[in-house]
Amino acid sequence: MNVNLEPKFNPKRLREARLVRGLTISELAEKIGVSKQAISQFELGENSPKSVTMMSIINTLKFPKNYFFREFQEQYVGNTFFRANVTATKKSKEIQYNKSLLAGYVYEYLSHYVEFPKLNLPDLTSHDSGWDDESIEELASKVRNYWGIGDSPINNIVHLLEKNGIMVYSVDTDSQKVDAFCQHRKGRPFIFLGNDKQSAFRRQFDGGHELGHILLHTDIDNQDTLKKVEFRKIENQANRFASAFLLPAEAFSKTVTSTSLLHFIELKKYWNVSIGAMLFRCLDLKLINESRYTSLQKQMSMKKMRTKEPLDDVYPIQQPVVLKKSVTMLLEHEVKDKLQLIQEMALPQEYIEMLCNLEKGTLNFKEPEPTVKLVKPSKLNKQSQI
Repeated sequence: MNVNLEPKFNPKRLREARLVRGLTISELAEKIGVSKQAISQFELGENSPKSVTMMSIINTLKFPKNYFFREFQEQYVGNTFFRANVTATKKSKEIQYNKSLLAGYVYEYLSHYVEFPKLNLPDLTSHDSGWDDESIEELASKVRNYWGIGDSPINNIVHLLEKNGIMVYSVDTDSQKVDAFCQHRKGRPFIFLGNDKQSAFRRQFDGGHELGHILLHTDIDNQDTLKKVEFRKIENQANRFASAFLLPAEAFSKTVTSTSLLHFIELKKYWNVSIGAMLFRCLDLKLINESRYTSLQKQMSMKKMRTKEPLDDVYPIQQPVVLKKSVTMLLEHEVKDKLQLIQEMALPQEYIEMLCNLEKGTLNFKEPEPTVKLVKPSKLNKQSQI
């Protein structure tokens, strides 16, 4: 009996790789010299690429060959919440979503070898549907107490999220319109924070915003089906949570002893939150009125502080460490070598390094050099001895 053990081409992988690279079917077809109908047939599983075409696909998309023949474990991905500019395109969101699938493959692989921190979120099943400002404030306080933070400033929200079992990735979004996004997933949520806008204070708020979505919006199946009013509402709710979580009402209010910009720069050092976010929080808590808020915003504009605040380029950006430590442990304990990691994950090296927050080139593999041994003197040719 002949058994065909040759791996089969997986059409899902071609579509994923194409979308990660931001190419349309027509663009990929043109680059590899086939018709767009041929690419469509490949992605639908109606035909498989011949070897020459397959090599062109590999060289164009820069994914390893075994990726296109891999049957990864199916991922359950709930709704993806994008913290994005209203002008963010469907294409830019699609690219990030497909990168998140690669993140899932990395997580799945490493979870066979590493025990990640357990998910530690408060149980909200008894909460009635619907969130207003008061209940969001209460939730933020509840999470702080549940995680043992009390009213203290949060110095590093990335490490706080990771410590409590949320997978955090730092990714190149290649877009000024997508800051961050998160996903409800089976087992534990994923949060993706953009590398493109380098600011520790922006990252603090992005992390709080995405945590807000994870806690507040488990009942939303598809963000794309929401009307603009509904979308704006859930974004405002996530912003409110981030604000309340990072700046607890009573403790923050006690520190606002002046409403000068100079004072808010000092508060920024203490609370690790942007001046803009603190001013909005002051308005919410009625520590300043609309007139004073507008005046401070105008001052910030005049000093060109709206796009880049004081201290933004001084404080180092918070980086995820859990996945980086996982890979480092496997290498240091010789469970895997660099080549094995790349081959077994079946992903481009650049994405493994980015998703695991490794420096570029960390997984560069060098063939060991041939060794030369010195022959003992007794075995040397007598003629060579003096």
